[in-house]
Amino acid sequence: MAYTLSTYFNHGIGFVRYRELLSKRSFYATSFFVCFILVLLQIPLSASTLNAKTSHDAISITYIKIDETTPAGVPSYLLSPDSTGTAGAKLAIDDANITGKFLGHHFALTTHRINTLTAAETPIVKDINRSAVVLLDAPTSNYMSVLSFLIDIAPDTLFINVANNNANIRRQLCGVKQLHTTPSFQMKTDALAQWFRTKRLNNILAVYGSHENDLAFLSAFEQSARKFKLNIIETKAWDGNFDLRRAAFAEIPVFTRTDRPYSAIFAADFNNNFAYSLPFNTYHVVPIVGSAGLKPLGWHFTHEQWGARQLQNRFVETYRRPMNEIDFAAYAAVMTVSAAAQSHSPMTSEGLYNAIVNDDFSLAAYKGRPLSFRPATGQLRQPIALAHEDALVIHAPLPGFLHQSNELDTLGNTQSTGNRSSACPP
Repeated sequence: MAYTLSTYFNHGIGFVRYRELLSKRSFYATSFFVCFILVLLQIPLSASTLNAKTSHDAISITYIKIDETTPAGVPSYLLSPDSTGTAGAKLAIDDANITGKFLGHHFALTTHRINTLTAAETPIVKDINRSAVVLLDAPTSNYMSVLSFLIDIAPDTLFINVANNNANIRRQLCGVKQLHTTPSFQMKTDALAQWFRTKRLNNILAVYGSHENDLAFLSAFEQSARKFKLNIIETKAWDGNFDLRRAAFAEIPVFTRTDRPYSAIFAADFNNNFAYSLPFNTYHVVPIVGSAGLKPLGWHFTHEQWGARQLQNRFVETYRRPMNEIDFAAYAAVMTVSAAAQSHSPMTSEGLYNAIVNDDFSLAAYKGRPLSFRPATGQLRQPIALAHEDALVIHAPLPGFLHQSNELDTLGNTQSTGNRSSACPP
């Protein structure tokens, strides 16, 4: 007698007996199919809910890059790529939106690369007005005027400096909602001074160029020398106007000859006019640091610890070049905003800023320790990579250099107490 499913249930045998008549493989296959259908039924509801949240908590970020005239005579291989900075910001936007998708946040980036910024730049002005955050990549020569213009048209915006190392912009603008993810010159020279002390290289020849950032870099190193008890035996200004690619072997030894011996040379050469010719050409063949040789950097492409390797690989895969320190500063700026958005603060420039300078804020940024901002100056505390062309030497702060509250505060100017309305440190 043939039995159907209805027959079994009519005779009281029920589902248990029917399942026993099926093979285990058929039962599992049927169960998987039913679960798959149930999951598919849930997707439209989840997606619609997520889209509603995304549109509600959209955060617009504008990247403004002011070009600086490239000086004549600089070797082409020393020029920065056109995508410097913007590439790091774009990669960070992708990463931020992965997290934001689950939290109901969406980050959008617009980029502008121009020579000057005026009221006539209507599209840029519109983007700035609707942005909660502006990433600013501008040279020292017009940084202040550009920022003043931006403050006039969008006074409530949060500004993040991603490329300028000069200390002046950190001193003069303490009343503005401005942060700095790129390290200051003082942080960089303090890192070098710690390395000098560790290696017992105490007598330094300092050489510098004519760019205003060369003078700022030199001034920072002089402060670091006093702070870490180093001896600058002489300071020399570079005034060569010849082609170093042909005359370096003859001219550099003359330039670096001094009456007193030195154990290392610090070079401040922001425009790459001469420092690249110093290694192995100097009167005394000694370590070169600063703008050539051992460089203090916010990021180096050989850094692979603490998960940095996957970030480096993704960047190279996308942009076909290594990530540089300005790329990383822009990346860190966007990820800072993303981290602040996770703190449940209002999604406004004021809310984001207050979350970022809060003592409880920390940023995970592939540097082996949580990073935070100094409330007095808006400067991101971070280790400094000491590296040459082919390898990372070490991250500063170096072992043995301690601070009463945060070892990262052994690098650069800081205050133990204070807020953004107080005076900036000297």
